[in-house]
Amino acid sequence: MNLRFDFVIHWLWAIVFAVLAISGFALIGAKYGWIVNYSIAAADYVHRVGSAVFVLLTLLAIGNAAIKAWKNENRPSAWMIIGASGFRLCNFIISLILIITGAFIWICSEYNHVQVAFALYLHEYAAFLALAGVIWHLYQKSHALDWPAVKTKGKGGPADAAKTVV
Repeated sequence: MNLRFDFVIHWLWAIVFAVLAISGFALIGAKYGWIVNYSIAAADYVHRVGSAVFVLLTLLAIGNAAIKAWKNENRPSAWMIIGASGFRLCNFIISLILIITGAFIWICSEYNHVQVAFALYLHEYAAFLALAGVIWHLYQKSHALDWPAVKTKGKGGPADAAKTVV
């Protein structure tokens, strides 16, 4: 079995993002606390560990994109999460916002509460924007679920239409 690097990174990143979304929305407050059975401490721990994995996977994706750009490799990578245009660029920008604001919240939470509150605000709305992006991405890729009908060779008449296998 020959797994491509971009395929593995894509799905690992998707799983980690799902874990971060679940634990992060549970950390927002009592409105979403039911997601983790109101265990905010567990959600905080899972979110911090998941964010470290998220940063690592994002750095690997950025490194892979930089190496491809340095080698002038123009082979399309359908599964890569970071890119120079379109959804991949949007994904890159939102990921950087989430990483920077998350690190600021994690490291500076005891210092300036106004700046941490602003970082929490940006982090929360960037997460909602990322979730909307995931929904859009799933909608755009839903064509992969459409299995075309297999047709037999013929002249296209009514007798051939009866031979179509669905």
